[in-house]
Order: sequence, then C-alpha cells, then structure tokens
Amino acid sequence: MPTPVYLNVYDLTNHNKYTYWCGVGIYHAGVEVFGTEYAYGGHEFDYTGVFATSPRDPPGQVVFREAVFMGTTDLSQEEVQQLVFKMGYEYKGMKYHLLQKNCNHFASDLVYQLVGRPAPSWINRLAGIAICMHCLLPLTWVPPLLQQAEQGLDQVDPTAANKRLISGHRSDAYSMDRNTPAITSSHSSAIVTPPTAMAGTLLNRA
Repeated sequence: MPTPVYLNVYDLTNHNKYTYWCGVGIYHAGVEVFGTEYAYGGHEFDYTGVFATSPRDPPGQVVFREAVFMGTTDLSQEEVQQLVFKMGYEYKGMKYHLLQKNCNHFASDLVYQLVGRPAPSWINRLAGIAICMHCLLPLTWVPPLLQQAEQGLDQVDPTAANKRLISGHRSDAYSMDRNTPAITSSHSSAIVTPPTAMAGTLLNRA
C-alpha cells in the first residue's frame, strides 16, 4: 500500500517571514515517512550524520513552517530504513558542508529515492546563490567550497547542480500544508542504525 511522504520545513531565522515570498530563506528540512522524520546534521566524526526523530520534533532552535506533500512510496518501512542507513555512508557527519552538503541536500536526495522527484528548489536556493557568488562574499560569511575532486564537477559547477536552485517559482507546484500545527512531544533523536534484519546480515559478514 502506498505510504505518504512529507517534507517538513523549518525556519532557522525570523527573517524568513520577509524573504519566504521571494523564494529564498534559511531553512532546515526533514523527511517524514512511516511516522519517523529523517534528517542530516554535521559533527566531527567519520560516522553517519543521519538521525531520526519524531515528526516535527527536530533538535535545535527551529520553528516549524510547513509540511510539503511530496507523493507516496511503495517501499516498506524496513526498506526505507535500509535506504536511510545506506545513505548514512555518503552523508557522514564530518562531510557536512553548509553550502554543498547540508540537511536540505540530504532531504532532497531521500525524497527523490522515495517518490522519484527532488524537494522543491526554494528550500536550498540560498545555498545555490551563495555558491554562485562565493568569490564576492566575505570569507567570514561562507565556508570554503569543497574541492571538485571530493564533490564531483557537477556539484561545484554553478551552471549544473545550482541551476535548479536559483531558478523556478517559489512553490514549484508542490502541495503546502501551512496550517497543520506541529506535533507537541518531548524531543528525542537517534542516529540511524540498520533495521534488525539488515543488522543480522551485517553481523554475519563480520
């Protein structure tokens, strides 16, 4: 049975209330499916930066803005868990980059693998603009860009990966749910670990 997939978007600054309608802002995003929200964050270790929380209960000082219905997935709950766990090898905490590999990149990648289309471009458009104008911005405003050898030519080429981020309409024809209140719960998060069946397989290989 198809399962709905939502992109939960959060404000990281109060200034979003002014820039949102222009199609830019500073946002955090997580993907909600099967009653769990998956997101990505940085740390200094060579280990997954992907974590799971209750829906609309992310860590940090963020304010829920809206839920974007992305579509449905035919994957089972265990298959989704396996997919997210595997993505953790690519999205390690120490690989986090504010402009080139952030929570919104992860959310868009996960959504694409679940429903076949990426997240709306406006959630990460500001990062794309910053990359295009990187050489003009003060070094204290933005981190150094990752090397092409590490990220791949497409990800640092403003005419390729960033083309979609800085173009298009704000809504991108996705369904918005701005009126649904955030779920109130005691916050808890956990690093994504392999589901039981997969964990057994990994142990047998060791």
